[in-house]
Amino acid sequence: MKKLFFVLIGLFLSCNLLYAAQTGKVVGGENHDAPSWFKLSFLDITEDAQEAYDSNKHLMIFLDLDGCPYCAKMLHESFVPKNKVSDFIKANFDVITMRITGSKEVTWDENTVMSEKEFAQKMKIYFTPTILFLDKDKKIVAKVDGYRSKENFLPILEYVQGKYYEKMELSDFLEKVQNKNLYTLKANKLFTPTNDLSKISTPLAVIYEDGSCTQCDYLHNISFKNKDVQNELKKYTIVRLDATSKKPIIDVFGHKTTPQKLALQLKSTYRPTIVLYNKNKERLSIDALLYSYHLKERLRYVSGEYYTKYPTYRGYSRMRKKELLQKGVTIDLSN
Repeated sequence: MKKLFFVLIGLFLSCNLLYAAQTGKVVGGENHDAPSWFKLSFLDITEDAQEAYDSNKHLMIFLDLDGCPYCAKMLHESFVPKNKVSDFIKANFDVITMRITGSKEVTWDENTVMSEKEFAQKMKIYFTPTILFLDKDKKIVAKVDGYRSKENFLPILEYVQGKYYEKMELSDFLEKVQNKNLYTLKANKLFTPTNDLSKISTPLAVIYEDGSCTQCDYLHNISFKNKDVQNELKKYTIVRLDATSKKPIIDVFGHKTTPQKLALQLKSTYRPTIVLYNKNKERLSIDALLYSYHLKERLRYVSGEYYTKYPTYRGYSRMRKKELLQKGVTIDLSN
């Protein structure tokens, strides 16, 4: 009996060691703290918005996530160092921070109290960082989903500070004022030249670029050279469009249009914007910086038609992460 007991214990330990060896891990996250000059807040949004207004400022809410590499990158570039962008933020905004999975109490008004996590869900936060800009009445006058470079972030700040939201949408403002000399469109052998998107039968990735694109070089030189991303891209026809072009083309629905008109219809505030189609329907739009793991998984979500089982990418992402970790795969969130 004693011998059997030790045999069972041995089997139990062996199984647990095998499981531990096979379980993957997540790496590449970057821990970060909010800058010391961010406003100390009890997360009473009515009070914070009014205090910002009384100081002739707007309230900015920086929503992030522990280990978020995009949050760390943006904080390190546009908030932490002393530069033109951080000086502009300090002069014109009260900045508070929230964790999208946090449990701190957020008071929206005297009748609405929720956790940070519930607030993020209410505001439909799908990216980190997400930055909300509020006026004195707590109206969200601008929303930034995902990382922005200093060059691309400053015009957004100027849009809010100048109250241009009273006259036009952010995408229209950026179209008028953004510097279009930051980038020159480059050829790429992955791109398929075509003037008729309606004839493409494979999954389709349409990439919109223009001269304001500070992240296009990264897409070409880093993301598209990652082997996992390349394996997913093989399933697609990839078409790059100049978002300023007035050259006639046919869209996926067979309508005559131009790249410029299509880009304006997107109302995107980011370049490069990538729109993914399958079976002649738009399935997902990517309008923020994504490192290789997140990019290849979004490509897989559409090409594999996982949207039929998971209506939102977030649901698919949770499933996929669990699946990979159980297979012993290391998930690298870094670039």
